[in-house]
Amino acid sequence: MAVKEKKRVQVKIDKDLADDTEAILNELGLNPTTAINMFYKRIVANGALPFNVSLSEEERANLRLLKATEGTPVTEFKDAKEV
Repeated sequence: MAVKEKKRVQVKIDKDLADDTEAILNELGLNPTTAINMFYKRIVANGALPFNVSLSEEERANLRLLKATEGTPVTEFKDAKEV
């Protein structure tokens, strides 16, 4: 059986996110390489991402709030006396 050629994939992600994810993967008996390989294999098998890509209701509400408050004047205070 021929050895498959490997390709290195590098990404930069938030350190806290990586640490939290690796802790969970460790509890599942997985490492990041195995999890990423599983992810890629599901993409190939499904011809799409293996999950629904959409905003949560909370994220949508935050976006609506940001849009509604866009252009609202903001007053910055330098100290308690100015307040």
